[in-house]
Amino acid sequence: MVLIDWLIVAFYVVAAVVIGMLFTKKASESTADFFVAGRSLPWYIAGTSMVATTFSSDTPLFVAGAVREQGIYANWIWWVSVIGVIISVFFFANLWRRSKALTEIELISQRYDKSLATDFLRIFKAIFDGVFINCIIIASVTLAMSKIIVVILGLSPEPLFDIPLFGAITATTLILIVLAVAAVVYTAMSGLYGVVYTDLIQFALAIVGSVVLAVIVYVDLQDHGGIVAAVEASPGFNSDTLKMIPDFEWDLKTATFVILVCIGWLNYAPGFGFFLQRTLAARSEKDAMLSLYWFAFCHLVLRSWPWIIVGVASLVYFPSLVDAEQSYPMMIDEFLPVGLKGIMVASLLAAFMSTLDTQLNWGSSYLVNDVYEPYLVKGREKAHYIKAARVSMLALTLFALIVTTQLESILGAYEYISVIIIPISVVLIARWYWWRINVWSEISALITAVIVGNAMMYILPDEGDAKWFAVRMLATTITTLVVCLVVTLITSSKTPTPKTIEFYSRLKIHGRGWKKVRDLTGIEPIAAGIKDNAIACVASIAFIYSLLLGIGNALFEDWQTFGYYLIVIVASGWVVKRKMPKVIASLRQEV
Repeated sequence: MVLIDWLIVAFYVVAAVVIGMLFTKKASESTADFFVAGRSLPWYIAGTSMVATTFSSDTPLFVAGAVREQGIYANWIWWVSVIGVIISVFFFANLWRRSKALTEIELISQRYDKSLATDFLRIFKAIFDGVFINCIIIASVTLAMSKIIVVILGLSPEPLFDIPLFGAITATTLILIVLAVAAVVYTAMSGLYGVVYTDLIQFALAIVGSVVLAVIVYVDLQDHGGIVAAVEASPGFNSDTLKMIPDFEWDLKTATFVILVCIGWLNYAPGFGFFLQRTLAARSEKDAMLSLYWFAFCHLVLRSWPWIIVGVASLVYFPSLVDAEQSYPMMIDEFLPVGLKGIMVASLLAAFMSTLDTQLNWGSSYLVNDVYEPYLVKGREKAHYIKAARVSMLALTLFALIVTTQLESILGAYEYISVIIIPISVVLIARWYWWRINVWSEISALITAVIVGNAMMYILPDEGDAKWFAVRMLATTITTLVVCLVVTLITSSKTPTPKTIEFYSRLKIHGRGWKKVRDLTGIEPIAAGIKDNAIACVASIAFIYSLLLGIGNALFEDWQTFGYYLIVIVASGWVVKRKMPKVIASLRQEV
């Protein structure tokens, strides 16, 4: 990198801090302003912010590494998420926005009867999700950023000094600390306002950088006979490299694919983490729904292929890499000229800061809104709780950096989280559509998923190329579902409690699971058109996945298969166009 590259990087860091300063006063008005931007975000701002946050520094490294080691179809580990996101669009987003909760965890106190068990669950989940899971995510993006810095800047790995708990501090570590401090500063000043508006800059940089790199690489491969011929001739090529869907054989790869498609999306359907935070920050139910739809389209259709093309092409240029996750930054260093390299590096640094600022704001919202304010320090002025949120962000940053020193693999972090979190999602979905779900249902699901998920790591450990994480996830999900169902039938009352009736009366949820409450109260649901929602949901899933796979087949010169997908694109798109107006008309439209 030369001076102009560094100036581009510096411009983004300074711009992010300036944006934080501009929104400081607005964010300090209330915790709702600080954590959910005063519920003022239009769909395109909220949705773009989701895309930018998932455009984290670890994602292109993970994608490129997975393609090299397993093949294109390895991306189904994150492609399946869009099934859950689209289901959330049509069945959960409007309900979350209608709840007016400040965090996902707050819903526990809205949904379940007041008890020590409810308080325990709220506190435990706030700490488990807000600290433990949150810090693993932060650690994974920090690990990715360190790999990018090492490859592109070529800094010495020699330690400069040691710090207890953190270990050896290198030049790379110092750069990460500077970026983390900048992210903490503007996030602490501006809350979610600063997060989402810096995300817009990050999204623009990331799209430009990744697309330009992919185009340069794709064009360069034409001198090698085209991308398909060049990759097939590379030493690292195997029969699975260019497959978007694995061969259906009785083997572990096929089982992994089927399991991911069947249940890998579960945790995205009921809403979680920063996705849910943006949904709660939307200015209306319509905006909440459309923000997720926009995210689903960008997440899968716009972003996938630039990363995959670079990952596949790296087999041609760097066939003998030991660490596959270093292939993406090495391709940046190899192909991008002065200026464009600065944009790409700035986008990756911005991606790191974008994910960090989101996780910090989200994590602190749990700690303050669901632990500190309701249980530890009650009835203080709003400024006190905003100050507590800013302090908690700093504590989360320090803890996450410690976790980073213990993390060895980005993919390993994703797999571990999936095995624990996805099984819990079964009860998180059911609590919206079955009145008998109670606090013990959720507690039993949480305990079962944690115990069984961790036990399965010892029962079915990964060995060489045998990756058992999906099987572990399936076994944990089935066990959790059975335990949750049994506990629910044993512990739930035969008639709806006053809390259950109040929850339904306020949210007016459709579906047969609330029929008994509906008959008891005489209150009809707001959105009764469940058939239109279901048809639009299925058509949207078909439309987005057909676009994804159709574009991929065109890029890899399989024109016949592209033609088949084109038919599905047109047919499903027509259904979506007809049904979406009816779905939107059934929502509360007020801002």
